[in-house]
Amino acid sequence: MRKMQVLSVSLYDYTVREAMRKVEEFLQDGKPSTIAYVSIKGIMEADENEQIKEFYNKLDLIISEDSDILRAANVQTRSRLREIDENVFMDEFLKKLVRQRKTVYLLAQTEAELTLLETGLRSYQENLRVAGRFALDHLEADEDFIVNEINMVQPCVLISILPSMRRIEFYDANHMKLNTNIWLMLKDGMDLQNKKKGLLRKLSDNLWRSIFKKRLLQYRNEKEKGGEEDDSQTDQ
Repeated sequence: MRKMQVLSVSLYDYTVREAMRKVEEFLQDGKPSTIAYVSIKGIMEADENEQIKEFYNKLDLIISEDSDILRAANVQTRSRLREIDENVFMDEFLKKLVRQRKTVYLLAQTEAELTLLETGLRSYQENLRVAGRFALDHLEADEDFIVNEINMVQPCVLISILPSMRRIEFYDANHMKLNTNIWLMLKDGMDLQNKKKGLLRKLSDNLWRSIFKKRLLQYRNEKEKGGEEDDSQTDQ
């Protein structure tokens, strides 16, 4: 486990082996533990939005979606970067659920996203035991309805893919009400159709990486400039 800072966001990076040890603890401890993927876009959002940054600080485990996050924190270990690029955590996590015959419940904003989520997860483990699924766009009552639906099914794991602010709102309102061992939160727009990406996805990824690198450079320049100003004030 290694503490990192990327832009103004503090994170702990766990190898897949370390993360899976924590998963086993979560499966045993009986309280709803939270795991979330974070992307370079998510890091930039958290850098600019204190509410998102505080949300990440509340979670039990964070998984980097892009190896550029680690590179930004000067993590250059080839095996660790490969774990991120190949999403080895997802493979090992779902493999454990299938091996231990754990059930999952799927939650997304739309029916189309829900279908993509299930298809993507089954591309890793086709025998995944999906005990229920729900698209929040179908919600006609308050959120207690879907919380009750999830709790009636009693899944071991809730897997969601929601827009950033919607995810935070649902977490703040319902996290401690959920009768599940683990809530795994995937990043909105995360592509689980492993491992080959289409041209449009590659172009989008390259664009975000370019924006991220420019933001990192700007942040470092601002920090250096701030340090120089502090030194000049001290000299006076």
